[in-house]
Amino acid sequence: MATHPTPSRSRWPLVAVLLIVGTFVAYVTHVKKGSESPSVPAPSPAVTPSSAPAPAAGSAPSPAVSGPGTFYPSQGHAHWEEPKLKTFVYNSNPPTSGPHEEVFADGYINQKPLSRAIQAHLLEHGSVLIQYNCTCPSLVKKLTDISRSFDTYNPQMAMEMGKAVIIAPNPSIPKNKIALTAWTRLLMLDHYDETAINGFITAWLGNDKNSRQ
Repeated sequence: MATHPTPSRSRWPLVAVLLIVGTFVAYVTHVKKGSESPSVPAPSPAVTPSSAPAPAAGSAPSPAVSGPGTFYPSQGHAHWEEPKLKTFVYNSNPPTSGPHEEVFADGYINQKPLSRAIQAHLLEHGSVLIQYNCTCPSLVKKLTDISRSFDTYNPQMAMEMGKAVIIAPNPSIPKNKIALTAWTRLLMLDHYDETAINGFITAWLGNDKNSRQ
């Protein structure tokens, strides 16, 4: 008896399914890639004064030690002869640092102005100067009393030790002003202020950290 081959199942349904699945996968992949936006780095935060980099050295110096008076950057401790000193420009008036002669004042209370070079030398050792520009005997008496309350050594010894409070007239400062100076510090007063004067002297007299910078 003759055997007839069993008809094979058609492969088209399987092929159709594979085509449909492949098309779907390709479509999903395309849609996913299209929806992804390129990576963009987050913008840097704006620089604020608090986060800005520190200024370059010398551009905006800050005081090494806080305290009363205006800070002026040190102009050094060089020892020069008088002819050379005449052309030097100090960064404050009266001077608060800089080249100077190795000469002291004659005493605590001076009737004549002190040269800028002598002033700088006195401050370098740690002393404090009080200078005035007026014809004012009563003021000079008050300043003298303050000086004497701090000056307990022989004048020359006190100046060498940086423990002298020195009084002198100074016609180069503004009229009717009182100028207190220490190394790198200047306090200008419009009138006699005992509290401010005593505070300045107490802060800077003999202050080695200040006078050696």
